Amino acid sequence: MAPGSERRATAFLQLSEDAQAELQAENQQLSQELQNGSISRQAASQQISELQTELNDELVESATTEAESLGLTVEDSITPPGGSPLLLVSGSESALLDYMNVDMVAGITSPDQFEELQEQQAQAANQTTTQPTG
Repeated sequence: MAPGSERRATAFLQLSEDAQAELQAENQQLSQELQNGSISRQAASQQISELQTELNDELVESATTEAESLGLTVEDSITPPGGSPLLLVSGSESALLDYMNVDMVAGITSPDQFEELQEQQAQAANQTTTQPTG
């Protein structure tokens, strides 16, 4: 591949230490409320899920801004259930290498990883929506 040519990659994102601490503190508080009987398990689970979604959305937004500032294009993003978000990015090799040094980027791998996870998510979604009836 010629220098300066476009490459595609999957970027694995990770929450900042502050975001992880916020999530952990919320978990502990809800755990305490659950023990006190002031909240149901379902409500606690929903609150954690909402916070996780909010933090992941902020992470994707920040990571996208950071990628674009390096000259990368964010083609797509997915967040596996209970997992950390992934971005499908494209750009120059040097920009991808620079992106690896960004705190919120846990790692970069081939674009195939993104496509495989996207496919798995689509299959899982199809299985949950096509429950047999009768």
